[in-house]
Amino acid sequence: MATKINMTEAEDLLNFTIDNNRQLQDAGQAPIAISFTGEHGIGKTSLVEQVARKRGMTITKLSLHELEEVGDLIGYPVKEYKVVEKKTGKNGWVAADVLERVDREKFKVTNESRMGYAKPAWVPQYNENGCILLLDDYARSSNMLIQATMELINTGRYVSWSLPKYTTVVLTANPDNGEFNINSLDPAQRTRFMNYELGFNIDDWAKWAEGAELDSRAINFALQFSNELFKPQNNVTIACPRSYVTFCKAISGIKNWKTDLKHILLISKGCFDDQDNAVGRIFSVFINNELDKLISPKDIFEKSWEYVGRKLTEAINKDGNYRASVASMMATRIVNYIDAYFDKPGYVSAPVMERLEEMFEHKSFPEDLLFFIVKSVVSRHKKQAIRLLQNPEISNRLNIQ
Repeated sequence: MATKINMTEAEDLLNFTIDNNRQLQDAGQAPIAISFTGEHGIGKTSLVEQVARKRGMTITKLSLHELEEVGDLIGYPVKEYKVVEKKTGKNGWVAADVLERVDREKFKVTNESRMGYAKPAWVPQYNENGCILLLDDYARSSNMLIQATMELINTGRYVSWSLPKYTTVVLTANPDNGEFNINSLDPAQRTRFMNYELGFNIDDWAKWAEGAELDSRAINFALQFSNELFKPQNNVTIACPRSYVTFCKAISGIKNWKTDLKHILLISKGCFDDQDNAVGRIFSVFINNELDKLISPKDIFEKSWEYVGRKLTEAINKDGNYRASVASMMATRIVNYIDAYFDKPGYVSAPVMERLEEMFEHKSFPEDLLFFIVKSVVSRHKKQAIRLLQNPEISNRLNIQ
């Protein structure tokens, strides 16, 4: 049985595996493949793609179940001849159909031949930052294709060709629990890679959504009603993360959710398993509490303090009543937004830190939430947060070392 981890742990583990594989290959050893198993739509593929993007790696995604022949995966057989460099005695293999291009003054073509495999077109070029070969929905492919990948997963090579140096093989699959149309893997297959089961976590999803720049209102809706949307109610789960992202994108062009609620609810019927209209009920609560009107983290850091301060006060203290759940959600979103902001190239840290100082000075949040925001930012982005560390009031009150 696979070890169960959350998305944050999976990202850390994947980064560690990539770094470790570089060390293994530098030492002349084969890299280790890693597999992530989980329910449909929880973001397995997106996680791998996000790690590759952050690290500047080349990623090649192969959906094995879409391949018709083994040759599409491993390449097709070609006859090769051994060629020896006359000056150094070094030898290699050249395909028969390109022998005429060999410089006969520098190389000797021998009569020794073999049958090899032409390198497939999908094999990526070398990238100094590394490559990821993503075998997506691995267990949905035919047994023949699964067998053909075994050596590739185990050693990073197939007979006469190899993956580029610093390539990490990553597999994704749905769980073998009887609910998905997949092939069971035998021990000889499973033991060729590390295997982890991913579980959905709304906090992990919210971090991802901030970086993906989903509609701010839709992120608020998911955070406020995560139990109703993503956890089983009477053995029925309304949404999976993938269907919810589809929903987010479908309604993002609607400017006023209150006046166009009819269209939103109609769209939800095409995205969710919602026979009891639960989405309609909770959406009405969301709209009535004006949670779609909350200021976005982007506006918090880009608009004037006069505007931001007023909007934060209105959001957290509606009609003089403190809304603890809203304050907590907005604090979480601010931290996630800063994480995503610092992941992007060309960021400028000074305005972000200046706005955090203003929030601290004007006590925009209760002290425990201010502590959470600043402590989180300093612990994750110490280099960028030097300005906060140099502020005596913040450093003393929050005991930041």
